[in-house]
Amino acid sequence: MVPQGRHAAAAGRQRVRRLIVFAAVVALTAGAKADPVSAPRVNVTEADGVFTVTAAFAVSEPAHTVIAVLTDYDRIPKFMPDVQISKVVERTPAGAVVEQEAVSKFMMFSKRVHLVLDVREDGNRIRFRDRCGKSFAAYQGSWTITEHDSLTVIDYELSAQPSFEVPGFVLKRLLKRDAALLIDRLKTEITARAKSRK
Repeated sequence: MVPQGRHAAAAGRQRVRRLIVFAAVVALTAGAKADPVSAPRVNVTEADGVFTVTAAFAVSEPAHTVIAVLTDYDRIPKFMPDVQISKVVERTPAGAVVEQEAVSKFMMFSKRVHLVLDVREDGNRIRFRDRCGKSFAAYQGSWTITEHDSLTVIDYELSAQPSFEVPGFVLKRLLKRDAALLIDRLKTEITARAKSRK
């Protein structure tokens, strides 16, 4: 039996996805010059020290291009400047083990984050979980890629429990800002990758 809160959250994500597809279709059919969705929806919540980020955005490029960018782990620092190190340390039948280091800054707050991600590539879903526990007591999430007619919708989820001291309101704002920047840079790279293959 699905708990009522989880069912409500799933229904909320479905509504957000439908709104994003609708907004993107309107933008495309109106001949808008901007990206199909200029401002992705990003939401950050906190409960008992665990921060949850949910976001969704749409692009006009095909799903295989999106997946190619998301799984190009060694090249991530080239289009994600805050990520200083990203390297595949092991290939597995289901995906990869990826070591990453990033620096995040917000006002007077600066934090270097170290992750060793177990990544599972399952068709149009990419799941990841940190296994080193150096910067986070818990860190896991996923990318889900879905095609809708001429659009590709990307859903992002992250659950993170930091092992470092930081005021909750600062981390919430930081996570929301970083998720928006992440999406913006991904969209730029996805567009560039698609153009380079034409």
